[in-house]
Amino acid sequence: MVSATWLEGFDPSYIFKSKRDFKSWLLSHIDLTYLPAYLPDAKLEEFIKKAIDYGFSRVCIPITAVSKAEQFIGEDRKLELITFISSFHGNRNLLDEKRQACSSAIALKTSEIEFSPNLSFLEDKPDLFKEEVISIIGIIKQANKNLKVYLEIDKLPDDMIEKAIKLSQECSPDYISIFIRLLEEETYDGENLNFSKEWFEKIDKVLGKDKKTNLKVYGRIDNFNNLLPILYLATKYGWNLDNLRIGTEYGFDIIDGLDVAD
Repeated sequence: MVSATWLEGFDPSYIFKSKRDFKSWLLSHIDLTYLPAYLPDAKLEEFIKKAIDYGFSRVCIPITAVSKAEQFIGEDRKLELITFISSFHGNRNLLDEKRQACSSAIALKTSEIEFSPNLSFLEDKPDLFKEEVISIIGIIKQANKNLKVYLEIDKLPDDMIEKAIKLSQECSPDYISIFIRLLEEETYDGENLNFSKEWFEKIDKVLGKDKKTNLKVYGRIDNFNNLLPILYLATKYGWNLDNLRIGTEYGFDIIDGLDVAD
């Protein structure tokens, strides 16, 4: 449980006009994520229909599931599809393979594409890191899609973290996506808040007020008490919540735990 004291008295009602307004923000700013290695049609259909019933705006699913998901969405309902291009599958550490995967995602009519650059370039070949990101952004921007550069940098030293964030922003993606490794069980009140604060400080150290890109935060954001610190820290460090996305597979649980009675 995160206490109001830890959050300096922060309350979403300071930002949103009502609890229903807050719920609407959650439904449009949570990228509801479902990325199992194998996704049977029945499970995918259940997930898509549940996302539509809840009113989510977007879901993030494997590229192999996009065509089938389009069928389950149908023509009369609005649900945008995000897919993920990873560096860690098959030959996708090769730039040509990543370009091909991005072209496939565009052909499948996804609205947004998340791209994981090769972090091994950061230390000795930063120009190659930047070249790769620019190349992928060019393909996706030409197709008028949103691009998120996904940085799974939680285990890197601070100088490499700073370099990854700085170089990524210089390439002008729509979003920089940062993974925060939240604990399933905190050992003390506010432990996940402290983890999150460390990351927002690292991001702010690089970007400061010069935030030329939007921010997406990933992690085990599985309940309201893990979500609230993210919103608090985003506002504390100068992010407009319109420019913030939350990546989580627990979106249904968050909405179920929200009391919208005013």
